[in-house]
Amino acid sequence: MVIFRSRRGMMICISNACHQALYCPQPAGERSMTEGNTIGVVGLGNMGLPIALNLVKGGYPVAGVEIDQGRWETAEGLTYVADAAAALARTDTLLLSLPDGKVVQAFLAGLLELSLPDAVTVIDTSTIGPKTSQEISRQLAGTPLRYLDSPVSGGVHGAQAGTLAVMCAGSRALYDRVHPALATFSANQFFIGPEPGQAQVLKILNNFLSATALAASSEALLFGQAHGLELTQMCDVINVSTGMNTATLDKIPRQVASGEYNTGFSNSLMYKDISLYLERCQELGTPGRISQTVVDLWGAFTTLSPQSDATNIFRYVDQTL
Repeated sequence: MVIFRSRRGMMICISNACHQALYCPQPAGERSMTEGNTIGVVGLGNMGLPIALNLVKGGYPVAGVEIDQGRWETAEGLTYVADAAAALARTDTLLLSLPDGKVVQAFLAGLLELSLPDAVTVIDTSTIGPKTSQEISRQLAGTPLRYLDSPVSGGVHGAQAGTLAVMCAGSRALYDRVHPALATFSANQFFIGPEPGQAQVLKILNNFLSATALAASSEALLFGQAHGLELTQMCDVINVSTGMNTATLDKIPRQVASGEYNTGFSNSLMYKDISLYLERCQELGTPGRISQTVVDLWGAFTTLSPQSDATNIFRYVDQTL
């Protein structure tokens, strides 16, 4: 049995019996998925679980792979199975929600050791960076695994509400086939381009903007507080002015002002994502002066308080963490 950790640290495994018989459907080309088709979800952590529950709500039974039984949640239509091989005994479609590229690559390498059906669709919602996504695409060429680069944005609350944005890159026919399932957990679905990795580019640049907005907004609002201004009132004014951003609209009023600091997204994951952005800037020789500053800030914050909720950047900037 091969064990990995899913996104947000959940544990999953490939197989207890690598060569057991797997689901082998009749050839179906690229016909669209319809309600009633089972989907295997690998990694039912903070993001994977609500995605799975929305798939069920949308009419797609889920075979969930999550070895940490303490994380299991009972729901009609959600069946937990021992491993990926057991999931593939029920379906030819897997959705991954895993923490990083190394885990995704190891998981897919394990899948290739199984006796696979003719075609297995892999919808990878993990944030792994364009380079790793491109490597995976090359590694899977000529195998039964059909890979769709499909990172999501919107956080835990978006996953719970079914309002995520999902960005997809790869075969357009494959995207069209799985689109009905994607629509169960996302409000917006985008086909970015034909090459895996293109969706990752958009995801990591988005997270760079999000990290920058949260850090810069924290500093600006602390500046206002130092002059006696009230936090939520500042956000109210900014949100009808030119400084409006996702931090002032959502994270600071809902998480910082309330004292909750609980978005479900850690500083460690944010640092990982924006580091992927900076690394790609350096590889391509594109401007990265601002991103270097932002990555350094988040890196210092993560070193001081690893796995802290990302909104605690406000306390870090305020030097009260």
